[in-house]
Amino acid sequence: MQASTRIRIGGYGAAGLLVATAVFSNQVLDEGKFSWGWLIAALAVAGAAEGWNHWRAQPAPSGQLRLTDAAGRPPRLDEIDLYQLGVHRSRFAEADTSPPHIPRSYDAELAAALTRLDEPGAPRLIVVEGERLAGTSHTLAHALRSHLPAWRLAAFVDDPTVRLSDLITQALGWAEPEAGVVLWLDAIGTDQLGELTAPLLEAITQARLAAVPKHLLIAITVHQQVTGLDGEEPLRLAGHVRELLRERALHLVVGTLTTDERARLSAEPAYDRLRPLLDDAARELVMGRLMVALDQLRHALTLGTGEQAADRIALLRAATDWQRAQVPARLTAKALQRLWKAYRRQISNLPKRTRLPTDAFTRALAWASAPATAARPQLIDVGPFYGPHPLLAVVAEEPEPLGWPISPALWNYAEAHLEAGQRYTLAATAVDRGDLPGADRLLRSIPSAMVAASTAYALARRLHTNGSISAARYWYLHTIESGHPDQVPGAMVNLGTLEYEQGDIGQARTWWTRAVESGHPNQVLGAMVGLGHLRYELGDIGQARTWWTRAVESGHPDHAPKAMVGLGNLEYKQGDIGQARTWYSRTVESGHPNQAPKAMVNLGILEYRQDRLDQARTWYSRAIESGQPNQAPKAMVSLGNLEYKQGNIDQARTWYSRAIASGHPDHAPTAMVNLGILEEDQGDIGQARTWWTQAIASGHPDQTPKAMVSLGNLEYKQGNIGQARTWLQQVIASGHPDHAPKAMVNLGILEEDQGDIGQARTWWTQAVESSHAEWAPRVMVNLGILEQQQGRLEQAHTWYSRAIESGHPEYGPDAQRRLKALQHWQAEQRRAIWEARYARRPLGRVVKVAGPGAT
Repeated sequence: MQASTRIRIGGYGAAGLLVATAVFSNQVLDEGKFSWGWLIAALAVAGAAEGWNHWRAQPAPSGQLRLTDAAGRPPRLDEIDLYQLGVHRSRFAEADTSPPHIPRSYDAELAAALTRLDEPGAPRLIVVEGERLAGTSHTLAHALRSHLPAWRLAAFVDDPTVRLSDLITQALGWAEPEAGVVLWLDAIGTDQLGELTAPLLEAITQARLAAVPKHLLIAITVHQQVTGLDGEEPLRLAGHVRELLRERALHLVVGTLTTDERARLSAEPAYDRLRPLLDDAARELVMGRLMVALDQLRHALTLGTGEQAADRIALLRAATDWQRAQVPARLTAKALQRLWKAYRRQISNLPKRTRLPTDAFTRALAWASAPATAARPQLIDVGPFYGPHPLLAVVAEEPEPLGWPISPALWNYAEAHLEAGQRYTLAATAVDRGDLPGADRLLRSIPSAMVAASTAYALARRLHTNGSISAARYWYLHTIESGHPDQVPGAMVNLGTLEYEQGDIGQARTWWTRAVESGHPNQVLGAMVGLGHLRYELGDIGQARTWWTRAVESGHPDHAPKAMVGLGNLEYKQGDIGQARTWYSRTVESGHPNQAPKAMVNLGILEYRQDRLDQARTWYSRAIESGQPNQAPKAMVSLGNLEYKQGNIDQARTWYSRAIASGHPDHAPTAMVNLGILEEDQGDIGQARTWWTQAIASGHPDQTPKAMVSLGNLEYKQGNIGQARTWLQQVIASGHPDHAPKAMVNLGILEEDQGDIGQARTWWTQAVESSHAEWAPRVMVNLGILEQQQGRLEQAHTWYSRAIESGHPEYGPDAQRRLKALQHWQAEQRRAIWEARYARRPLGRVVKVAGPGAT
């Protein structure tokens, strides 16, 4: 009899005996009457209690081996096919043979580590990181088979409920003195990666040093979870992992093919078909995408016209999203069916409570879990729980309509069926993947006390960058309320920036001031720079200079250059060109990767306005050479403007074209508009129209209406009055604060030329009502002229007077001259009438004397 069975029987027996004794004794004291019913009920309760305690005392679930030998043990590495380890089948493989192996640049480091495992300090953890299909699994598996053929390989079913420490314990049980065990963890999740700790690795080392040594090596592949989006450490990744990999592991990152790897591929006859791709040196290539065909999977995910296609795709998407999001729970049949219903309705845009055919899920699951054939692989793995084919996630990340973002249906399921801790973990994945609305929803669905300041702050910063102002503000405030000594000052600085961008100067000042008062060494200076900008905008030059000077004096590598640029702008606005030049030059000398190119552009603008065009050209060129993603395209546009002014048309065209090719969201549309102006001036109307049309298609908030105005003017000159009217009306409808008033002015001119004085008057009056500093005074003069020509002299007086009152340096004096001429003409008319009446001469015809401005 097993020990566990003896313990169980003993536990039940002891509990039953205790209860029986207690009841018996109690009944003896109760006048000797014996209650058999109470005794039986008490014994049943005791048995149930013991069963409950036994169930609660059960150990965590153990791992289930994916691969075993005839004895049920992990197989030796030389007995395993690479495809059994998760390496995807190559489209170049023959029926019974694998295609030629192409050595990778990482093979030497792997070989060195695997051949020195017995040496003191040799890492017992190897992590190969890279995107899916970069070749991580193949690279690591090939190295293990080549150098540790006699070792056993323990590959377990991926189960989120099994702890890594338990897998290590199980794997050590199969280790032998003469040959160890490799614990193979392919495409490991972030949570499991976080279970790796220094004590765990130390236990592996101690097992090797025991009297009967047990050798264990952990071999891991991971897909972009250590680096994360934009180089940031993933939120879901435990904070100690990077240091652990740096100090206790061999950590390799597999990327695109190197020049040597391309050469090896080209030299191998089996891969002749790849040579056109390999010869294109500018094209970045990933090994797995060259070797693995995804057509069958793409076909399986392509929507057809039948209901069955939607049923199947809903199933595949639901299972794939579960894997992509790393849901910290098993994908059971019940969970998959619930998700399938939500995905099915979403795919077909069905109402939430639409009834679905009862057997549709069953049929879709049978299709997806069918064994692999020549037509397609098995798409859903059926075991104790479900798992999708790993390459479905690769197709899911492709552009729509084939690929797709993780569906809100998954977050809905999480809110309804997962525990708060699981939702918190899942929200971290949503942040790491950039699904910010999903993360926001999940975190708001759990008690706020559970949300760590670091999580709230990370989400707030990304929401802020993404333009989700209200949600960003919510999480910044949550961070501040947490009182965390490191996160709070940063949240104050960023919240000040957010409020400043939203035009709430008072709130911005409050948060930046509080950040300064916090005294945090990394955040105080950022707040000082912000306060400098605020004071500068308010016209408080002295305070702005003070804040920025303090930041400069700190010598901080980031904030001091920002403050220098601010001081340069301040001095330039104050007219102190020499000082502005000095601050910009100091910023350039700092070598800051962002601020130095910004200062170069500013120096180019400064020198351009000083008519020092050679110096301006030099600074613009240096900014372009810096390659800074914002400033280089800006400098290209500026250099194009400079060359255009100099009459260097080809050079100007080149720089505008390069700015457009950069794809910058602001400067590329600006270059399109400018290039359209250039081509129109060169007489190439077709090209001008093309560039302005592209600028409109960009949807840029400033350049789109500007291009519409230009197109409206072009069509007007070409005699296409209807088209011109359409473009100008679209600009007006956009409500742009600068271009809409300009379009009103131009549309008024168009209507006046077409003889529609009423419409001209209407558009110009609307332009006046816009209160635009430039166009309103100009159109007041236009209205004065129009009314004077129509003989409505009182209205002409009014418009000229309003133009004068505007104080515009050009149109005010022009209106004054016109009003004076009008008044002179009116005086002449009155004098002529008086003379005709009182000199007793026939009045005759009064000769109208047209004054200046009446034409």
